[in-house]
Amino acid sequence: MDAAIQGLSAALKSHGVGVFDEPSADQEAHLVHFHGLWQRQHLAIAEDCRRRGIPYLVSPHGMLEPWAWRHKWWKKWPYFQLFEKRHLARAGALLATAPAEAQRLRTMLPQQRVESLPLGLSGDARPAYGPARVELGWAPEELVLLFLSRIHVKKGLDLLLRALAGMKWPAVLRLVIVGDGDPVYVESLKRFAADHAARLPRIDWVGPVWGDARWKYFQGADLFCLPTHSENFGLAVLEACQVGTPVLTTIDTPWKSELEIGRGYIAAPTVKSVAQQVARFFAGGRHSAIQRQALSGWAWERFAWPGLAPQYVALYQNLLSRTGA
Repeated sequence: MDAAIQGLSAALKSHGVGVFDEPSADQEAHLVHFHGLWQRQHLAIAEDCRRRGIPYLVSPHGMLEPWAWRHKWWKKWPYFQLFEKRHLARAGALLATAPAEAQRLRTMLPQQRVESLPLGLSGDARPAYGPARVELGWAPEELVLLFLSRIHVKKGLDLLLRALAGMKWPAVLRLVIVGDGDPVYVESLKRFAADHAARLPRIDWVGPVWGDARWKYFQGADLFCLPTHSENFGLAVLEACQVGTPVLTTIDTPWKSELEIGRGYIAAPTVKSVAQQVARFFAGGRHSAIQRQALSGWAWERFAWPGLAPQYVALYQNLLSRTGA
């Protein structure tokens, strides 16, 4: 989320919009855009907005999606009923990042205005397959699967490990895992990998790599894998596409219609389905330089911030015109 917000902020500033972290007495705020939920400070800022007549909108960023609701529901449900529901009801609009999320928000909050705008590219990286692999020490003949994300049960890394453990894979295969998470959960995955080492390819547990250093992993991989149980958007999917790397992800993301036509591999979030899509990738072989350039070109044309920022500005202006602010 941080990368997405930073990209939006930079794009808005390039279009003459003043952006700062939160409203204060010495700064003239016209509109506030909240990102995410379950933050007590958001409620205090929203109350201050109400007193000062400042309209606001809220981007839940998937935090009201079905999987997210089921995870720790016993804690979220009372908080939502006591605090968050009123916060959302007072917003000028809710902003989803994909049509599917927007539809679920309309079902949950039928009286609220809901709009949908995608997130944009999170950097300037382009395809650099060969140089990235040289820098990372990956041999030309190696076939590299990449998982780069927070290591959380939602992200489905266990599905990928179990799928590989139950199928045939090329002898030159390498799985690279970049990210960190709850130590207990990460250790459970490492134990599974150790217990099934004879049935798994080489696995590199790289740990967390964020910022610009992450791009070489996206650029050098042959397939980016995010077998997630739920994503309202999935910025890492876009980051892989941005540098021309094909993606394996699931039907529980908004990417099915965008990627299934030659750009990626879409599975159900099950071991069997993930294995089937990985096998499809193995059968087709690594993507050519031309294919990678075409995928990158599509991502830049569709999701570059210069094209998206005016749509955000138009939404902000519409909210301001409706409130008279």
